[in-house]
Amino acid sequence: MNTPDISDQYPNLPFLLNFKSFGAINNFSGEVVTLKCDDDNSLVRSILSEPGQSRVLLVDGNASENVALLGDNLASLAIENNWSAVVINGCVRDVVELQQLNIAVFALNSCPKKSNKNNTGTRSIDLLINNILIKEGYWLYGDQNGILVSSEKLTQ
Repeated sequence: MNTPDISDQYPNLPFLLNFKSFGAINNFSGEVVTLKCDDDNSLVRSILSEPGQSRVLLVDGNASENVALLGDNLASLAIENNWSAVVINGCVRDVVELQQLNIAVFALNSCPKKSNKNNTGTRSIDLLINNILIKEGYWLYGDQNGILVSSEKLTQ
């Protein structure tokens, strides 16, 4: 089901806008795993190395355009470990390669510069993105129309 139909059925769900699809898959849903990091994707790699169980990794990079927090190598790792999607409140890189990978990747923009590797960031933290509170265990439903946020799995 696409996000307009879900939104029609659940009109009070908050939504995130301005995220672009970069992967070969343009729609996704899944339980959220949260991460907050500033220009450092060390923990992105660490989390995507774990079994994804069809969950969605939501990375709050504070909408930074200084570096990319995900590229083709980490997206491939996400596929290998069965993640449904990666959503980056920030930038990705390797755009042409990402378009060939069978995973949903959403981000605000692209940036060619790699991230820092200082093992900084906080996982399993409540995030506030576009004034919307998103907690680990919430559910995201996304496509090219936008990303809907739910505190529970929706019945469709």
